[in-house]
Amino acid sequence: MNKLSKIIITGFVAVIGYLGFAGKADAQSAYPYSAQAYISYKQDTIALTHCFLADVIHKTVLNDETIVIAKGIIIKTGKTKAVQIPHGATIIDCTGKTVLPGLVMLHEHMFYPAASITPYYVHYKQLPVSFPRLYLACGVTTARTAGSVEPYSDLSLKKEIDTHQVIGPSLYVTAPYMEGEGGFAPQMHEITTTDEAERFVNFWADEGFTSFKAYMNLNRSVLKAAIDAAHTRGLKITGHLCAVTYREAAELGIDQLEHGFFAATDFIPGKQEDACVSELNPFKHIDPRGKEAKDLIDVLVKHKVILTSTLAVFEGICKQDTITQQVLDAMAPDTRDMYLKYYSRERSADMDSAMVKEFVMEKEFANAGGLLTAGTDPTGNGDVLAGYGSLRAIELLTKEGFTPIEAIRIATYNGAIALQAQQNIGSIEVGKHADLVVIDGNIADNINNIEKTEWVFKDGVGFNSQKILLGMKGQVGKY
Repeated sequence: MNKLSKIIITGFVAVIGYLGFAGKADAQSAYPYSAQAYISYKQDTIALTHCFLADVIHKTVLNDETIVIAKGIIIKTGKTKAVQIPHGATIIDCTGKTVLPGLVMLHEHMFYPAASITPYYVHYKQLPVSFPRLYLACGVTTARTAGSVEPYSDLSLKKEIDTHQVIGPSLYVTAPYMEGEGGFAPQMHEITTTDEAERFVNFWADEGFTSFKAYMNLNRSVLKAAIDAAHTRGLKITGHLCAVTYREAAELGIDQLEHGFFAATDFIPGKQEDACVSELNPFKHIDPRGKEAKDLIDVLVKHKVILTSTLAVFEGICKQDTITQQVLDAMAPDTRDMYLKYYSRERSADMDSAMVKEFVMEKEFANAGGLLTAGTDPTGNGDVLAGYGSLRAIELLTKEGFTPIEAIRIATYNGAIALQAQQNIGSIEVGKHADLVVIDGNIADNINNIEKTEWVFKDGVGFNSQKILLGMKGQVGKY
């Protein structure tokens, strides 16, 4: 074949691909050819019959239920014998399987640690191909990014997912980190004045970001300016704080705080105002059920501050090695080599005791009426990946005393409430988007059944989870 023929054929294929994308209305044809191999169900009307249904509204698992979806929307639910299935619907027998709402996770970066020259100089690599696929394959249908190191990459990825050019969860994009003076990551911009904070918020809001994230070295005055600027635009701001305590941030009006209580500096003896002095175990000096802890929880609940639990990323630096072979296999060879040679050594017995207290405080926060959500945070020492880490974060919630269905609610409906999107996503109810996860087994019997994902429906399109995971084997770190 000569060069001219190749150009003509390439152009013809591109035009046909574009017309297929732009000119057809049904859900599957809107996805490019490269995604078709991952789609198991594309029909307009689908009935999932004889399933266990995770009812996160009433915190129970229902037996022998049927869910009917049409054109991407849930149109019927109920006992199988009572639900009339529309003529011509594709029927999927889900006997022995649980249908969950699509996961709504709120700390879902599209980057991963790429190198660490010293503990104080960390570089992150954007992974806009492998991470969205891993998230979706593991059941994450909606994700807030909670901080960006490549903002225009995140914006472009959101657009490509929204227009079905690529597969991945629906994204709520968070602007670049708002860091103060003395940050450890060169990809994070330092903001030192209130004027800079206001300009920063307005600039990135104009670019299309819908939330902001304050980082460790930001001081109180700059944080307050950022909060006010975000709220003026009708947007939300969260924080992974250090220089500012949780109590101070709540009183300043922050909307959300990341990492449960791990980032709280309220209990560190000798903590100076606007000074970041972090400890691996920030609760070592307190009783997690004592007065100090209760008083802080009361302040957060009073100010309606939402907490994002990110247990998996902290488990990664506990003394016991918890990485799975599945996660290692997902890594590209050089990424796996970097993890095994450097990051896997970052383990601490202090984190073991900190996890025990974190478990108590997160549960006490929820018991007090606080809104607890879940996130992955695929960073840390590198053993938490998109998707796989998301499922582990949910499993760990049961170690705090939550039942499996309560843990699922935290990672679905609570997340939807935090995003103010509970009218459309977060639970299996008539009129909501058909964002569903089909797993093998009964979730009420064992939370670890969430790892047995078979299909993930996003707006009614059913993706084959295992095919996606197989396709991403050995790819994390490449792109």
